[in-house]
Amino acid sequence: MAAEIGKFEKISSPNPFALITSKKEDGTTNIMALSWWTYCANKPVPTIAICLSSRGFSGQLIQKTGEFGLSLPDESIAQAAMMCGRCSGRDVNKPEEFGIELMDSVTMETKLIAKSQAAMECKVVQVLPVQDHLMFIAQVQETHFRDAYRHVSSVDGYAKLEVR
Repeated sequence: MAAEIGKFEKISSPNPFALITSKKEDGTTNIMALSWWTYCANKPVPTIAICLSSRGFSGQLIQKTGEFGLSLPDESIAQAAMMCGRCSGRDVNKPEEFGIELMDSVTMETKLIAKSQAAMECKVVQVLPVQDHLMFIAQVQETHFRDAYRHVSSVDGYAKLEVR
C-alpha cells in the first residue's frame, strides 16, 4: 500500500507559510509560496532548510545566486501570497502581477516581502538532492521583524491560509 502523505499533510496542518524570494537574471524578484521549511540549528550560526522541486524555477535561481529571502507574509496580502503558489515565475512577474511590495535586504541582493511579520536573509551553504526535490541548507545572515503585522499559516494541507 502506498503512503498517503497528502492525508498526513492535512492532519498535521497548520504549517508556517512563507514566501521565498530569489533574484532573477534580469534583476527582478521571483516569489514562491512555501511551507516546506524548518529550523536546523541556532548556534553558532542560525541555520534553516527549505525543500523545493528539483525542476522548479526558484531552485534554479537560488542555485545560481546562493541566496534567498524567507518572509512570513501578513494577512493583508494572504490572497496574493496564495496566488504566488499557483503560477511560475518563469512566466509571471509575481510582485507586479499580484501587487506585492518588496523591500531591500541588508546582506544580499535578493529583496524581501515588505508586508511581513518577520523575514530572514539566507545564504546557502549546502544543497542536498532528496529524490525529486532539493534541500537548500542556509545560514541566516539577518532577520527583520514588524509587530504590526500578523502572519498566516497554511491550513487543511495547502487549501487555504489563516491567521494563527
